[in-house]
Amino acid sequence: MTMAVDQKSPRKPRQITGRMVLFSLLGFFGVVAAVNAVMIYVALDTFPGLEVDSSYKVSQRYNKEIAKAKAQAALNWSVDAAIERNGDGSAHIRVVATDKTGAPITGEMVSVKLHRPTITTADQDILLSERTAGEYVANTTDVGAGNWNVVVEISERSDEEFPIFRSKNKIFFAE
Repeated sequence: MTMAVDQKSPRKPRQITGRMVLFSLLGFFGVVAAVNAVMIYVALDTFPGLEVDSSYKVSQRYNKEIAKAKAQAALNWSVDAAIERNGDGSAHIRVVATDKTGAPITGEMVSVKLHRPTITTADQDILLSERTAGEYVANTTDVGAGNWNVVVEISERSDEEFPIFRSKNKIFFAE
């Protein structure tokens, strides 16, 4: 009995042609460009990169800002702010302000701005009420864990645009 052996010709290796190299390069760089486009879109959508709406308008107020900073330093006020975050995400804010003689600062408008460094959707501007002479308090909700920029401003009620006192600090809340 004879057995037939199937003899196949060995498969030729695929040749690399100019067309294959061209399509491979175009495909590779197309994927890289598509991923970059998605990442740029996501980055701009979550953080626009703007600190102010118009840098030109801010630059026009620059000399006034310098004068206000010098006036604030000359006042020599002592302003202590404390933020206590509760487990439910709420927070109690307390600001105590005294002048250079130690007398309480009363009758002013005190606000605290809680801003996230990277995303603006959680930002909060809180107006505090005067509980006792020189002590201003407020409660707020939805203060999540993480990094926050805290800006304390004390303004005269007639001039809210340029506060008498401004302090900007960073704070971190743990889980």
